Amino acid sequence: MVSTSIKKYKNVNAESVVDASPHQLISLILRHILTNLAIASGAIGRKEIENKGKAISKTIALVDELQDSLDMEKGGEVSQNLFNLYDYVIRTLIQANLESDVNKLEEVRDLITTIKEGWDAIPLDKRVKPA
Repeated sequence: MVSTSIKKYKNVNAESVVDASPHQLISLILRHILTNLAIASGAIGRKEIENKGKAISKTIALVDELQDSLDMEKGGEVSQNLFNLYDYVIRTLIQANLESDVNKLEEVRDLITTIKEGWDAIPLDKRVKPA
């Protein structure tokens, strides 16, 4: 029974990703980053080294996806600033993992939360339409 529920959940999420706009996909990635940061913080508190490492690794991969999605030609200075910020976030996450430092995770959480709030506040008529 539980297995069937999990499969349905995964299928619904897969379908929602397929139908999502580029704006919604970035918002989803940012939400997953925040979720993984919370998992990593909890794992540090419980001294669950393996779970901490997995959650931080997932977070780094998601930030890397955001960094790779930047259009450096069209985005100009904004894209360059985001690239540098994402680079800083990745380096901070690596340090947080090595040092099991919840404060570093909180710093990243605050940065990502600010980015997500700004991203989600973009008016509908200003969002890039899918091609």
